[in-house]
Amino acid sequence: MFRILLSAGMASLLVQTELAQGETLWAEGVNEQKGWYDFNKSPDRSDSELCWAITAANLIAWWQEHRVGAVRPEIPQNQQVWQVFRASFSNDGSDPDEAMNWWFSGGYEPRQSPSGLPNAVVIRRDAGAYYPGMDWKKLLYRDRSPLVSAEAFTRAFTEGFRRGDAFWVGVSFLKPDGKRYTHAVTVWGVDCEQDAAGKTRLTALYMADSDDGCRTLHRIPLRVKDGRLMFDCARHPIYGRIGDITVNNYTGLRLR
Repeated sequence: MFRILLSAGMASLLVQTELAQGETLWAEGVNEQKGWYDFNKSPDRSDSELCWAITAANLIAWWQEHRVGAVRPEIPQNQQVWQVFRASFSNDGSDPDEAMNWWFSGGYEPRQSPSGLPNAVVIRRDAGAYYPGMDWKKLLYRDRSPLVSAEAFTRAFTEGFRRGDAFWVGVSFLKPDGKRYTHAVTVWGVDCEQDAAGKTRLTALYMADSDDGCRTLHRIPLRVKDGRLMFDCARHPIYGRIGDITVNNYTGLRLR
């Protein structure tokens, strides 16, 4: 008869392992290797302020592939979606939700930028409104308050990805010049874990970023600070050591 003796530390480790049940949730048709879109800004930076449009283009290209299937010939698809946005707007900041509004219905009414900088304007009038008559607002669900709680993000991401939806999020951070910057990225999946009490927490997100210059899906660990969701990486894969990166708000695009 063999008897296995565990030290207190080892026993604690086993308990923690039993409590943490991790899983990865993805948008429809997506996994770490394929299915996601990641358009990027041009090397000449002529579209340097269009992260909002690229983020929307990622989601729209994915939605058309999985929701529409055989897209009508006159509707741009895949890489063409981003090229249409690039040709249709001035190189200024705006809102991914308004980009999707313009694509589906032709409407474009961005709110005033908190920074006071001008919003992008439409410079091409023969594009957009590719799904006239569709109630595009039913496709989106969001929390656009200034700082969404980690609890709200956890609920939205776990419920949304289980349905097969995809998201964009707004993040903010301080750069060495002392200025606060905001940025939009596309989120294609999340890692989460659940303890024995049934409480779920997000441990990482999988994001596509228009600033990285390549087609790459980044896995970013997450932590909670003061009730807010934060990137948990000492050195960000794109921006380097810039301190806390806060995840501020989200919009989900429903697949169905």
